[in-house]
Amino acid sequence: MVEQEFLDLAQGLDVTAFWEENAKCEAFTPRKPRCPLGFSPDDHWLFEFLPVPSTLRYYRDKAYRDGLHRESNRITREYVGRAFFEEDTWETSPKRIENLFGSEFAYHEGGTPWLTAVTEDPEEFARVLDGVEKTDLESWALPEAYRREWDRRAAEGKPLPSLGGGSRGPATVITSVLSAETAFFWFYDYPELMARFRDLLAEKMVELNGVLRRFSGNTAPGWWITDDNCALFNEELYRAYCFPVLRRVMDAFAPGDAWRYQHSDSAMGHLLDAQRELGIRAGNYGPTVDVALIRAKMPATMIHGQMPPFLLRNGSPAEIEARVMEDFAKDGGAGGLHVTTAGSLAAGTGVGRMRWLMQLVQTHCRYD
Repeated sequence: MVEQEFLDLAQGLDVTAFWEENAKCEAFTPRKPRCPLGFSPDDHWLFEFLPVPSTLRYYRDKAYRDGLHRESNRITREYVGRAFFEEDTWETSPKRIENLFGSEFAYHEGGTPWLTAVTEDPEEFARVLDGVEKTDLESWALPEAYRREWDRRAAEGKPLPSLGGGSRGPATVITSVLSAETAFFWFYDYPELMARFRDLLAEKMVELNGVLRRFSGNTAPGWWITDDNCALFNEELYRAYCFPVLRRVMDAFAPGDAWRYQHSDSAMGHLLDAQRELGIRAGNYGPTVDVALIRAKMPATMIHGQMPPFLLRNGSPAEIEARVMEDFAKDGGAGGLHVTTAGSLAAGTGVGRMRWLMQLVQTHCRYD
């Protein structure tokens, strides 16, 4: 996970100075030193970065999880100059919108959690929706154990999160509550049922996140979306079942010029017109979506990408360098490119390669 060849190539990089300069580069303008850069390692990445004997224990044991986070942060601070994981994680959490519709996480040794589909029976699903309509979200959204942990942390003077700032997007929620196959058959076989699901999803996303915002005192406008499965939808279905949900939620929580961010690992170039109409102002799209296409379709959007994650993980130094230069040539002049992987940082990406990407941005993506 270190890869000495890449460390040698970036041996002259001053990581402290890099991040100090990076903080001056976030605005959408060429009047700054260079493009900004960011990394997004997650649990998939962590499980290959460190020896993790039990992924189940990681999710169930706070002390074990915090220890792995501290070890990962120690290494990345040394080589990259950044820590990416919380070292005092929460044991509990608020309810999610998927839980409201009956979808719960399944945990299996060796993998990350996966939300399970609720049913393949349309009559049963109609009854699920009946239950959703009757649920009091004020009492349901915040389990007692979470409230106790919140109060304990508050009494200890620890920082508390601002809740209700974003969620998975409607395409991924729909294809988690129902399997993707079931959802797409039902769009055609049971359109009235799926329209009811869509409308309830929009209503309850606003209601749930309003509860979370009030509880945590979050008054900041803005909304983030993670919606990998939107690539499964053609434009017609996306506009019918996803667009109305996103419009309602963002009108509620990200009005006017507020920040609107969408992440998707997927090939969703066919949905960029809809994304522009939704007012997405920062986007992290899949690696097959070209920088030039994003800029043509979304001239006012900060592009978070478009380094293919597997190219950064597996490519040669020259191949990675060529891609950085290509993306900057296509869009760097506008000042709206934030260099990062197109999607999450791929599991198996070493700190040497991360340093090399930092060095390349430092060298090739400058305005001064």
